[in-house]
Amino acid sequence: MARFHKFDVARSQLVTATEIFLNQRHFSSVITLAGAASGILDELVRRAGKEPFVDYACRVHRELAGKTPPRKSYFHHIEKRLGISAHKHLSDKDSPTVKLDLEKQALDALLRAIADYITLNGQDEPFVKAVLQWTWVNSDGKAIMEKYKALPRKLRPSE
Repeated sequence: MARFHKFDVARSQLVTATEIFLNQRHFSSVITLAGAASGILDELVRRAGKEPFVDYACRVHRELAGKTPPRKSYFHHIEKRLGISAHKHLSDKDSPTVKLDLEKQALDALLRAIADYITLNGQDEPFVKAVLQWTWVNSDGKAIMEKYKALPRKLRPSE
């Protein structure tokens, strides 16, 4: 039996999720792995005294809607939107079928986890660079950066 730091567990999940995503296969596995990594990274970012993705999303919601949603509710909302909840829960009240846009939700779940990973460890690792490059090429990176530059400072992630 060996001892592992949870950061290394999350990193391993993200490396695997990235490899699967970039090979355009098994998007459900990408969602599951990225969702699990996010659960770990969110707490590690908080323990490091930095702003996790969910808190940033709550802050943006507050600025746009005038109120801050409860963190736990917004965390659950994000997990539902990204298909993470659909990949890990089935209660007796749930339908056994779900509607998912697997490729989009896989990318979004992966990017959410990567955002927290970058907050903790930067963007120099090859798997992080690969996701960012894929996103730049396939999501019109120049247009995204122009929109980002136009955002008021209060809507940008904490640095």
